[in-house]
Amino acid sequence: MEEGIFPQSAVADVLESNFVEARLHNDGHDAELKASIQQLQQELTGSFAAPIYLIVDPESGKERARRDGAMRDAASFAAWLQSGLQ
Repeated sequence: MEEGIFPQSAVADVLESNFVEARLHNDGHDAELKASIQQLQQELTGSFAAPIYLIVDPESGKERARRDGAMRDAASFAAWLQSGLQ
């Protein structure tokens, strides 16, 4: 997703103009850091699965949209992003 979908203009344009992106990578080699990140992921998403995409309302902190699993089509992912703005 990071290399194949996010850079495509349909997705990049929506991301750049509407979102502040934050990522949690829970696949590092530092066991203590990995455990910390996994705990934060569990708190935020209720899951240890990857990838999970969340759109969170910046004012309320409430989840607007959630996607569990990758999406291999840029237009579909861009449409999902747009749905989280409404």
